[in-house]
Amino acid sequence: MLAGCLPKDSEVAATPSLKINQESLCQVDSWQHDAVASLCSEGQKVVFLPNSFGNEQLPIIFSAVNCDLRYTVALTKGGVTCIYKSIVPTPPAAQSKGSEGG
Repeated sequence: MLAGCLPKDSEVAATPSLKINQESLCQVDSWQHDAVASLCSEGQKVVFLPNSFGNEQLPIIFSAVNCDLRYTVALTKGGVTCIYKSIVPTPPAAQSKGSEGG
C-alpha cells in the first residue's frame, strides 16, 4: 500500500479543486512561466515541445514550473505533457535575502 504517498484528507480538503479541461490543448515551445501563462489556462492540458533538442533538463524544469504535480506528467527527453497550473514566482530580491547571512 502506498499510503505514505497519498495526501492526508485535511490536505485534500484545503486544496481548491481545479477544473480540468480535457477538450483543448495548449502547445508551447518555451519553459518560462510568463510565456506559458500568456497562452494557457489553468486546468488545460499543455504540451511543451521545445524548438531544439539537447538539453535534457528542460522537460524537468518545464514540469516543475508549469505542471500541476498532483496529476500525471508525461515526460520524455524531447517534451512534456501535463495539466497546467500557474505558479507565483518568487521575486529575485526575496530569493537573495533568503541566502544571505550564512
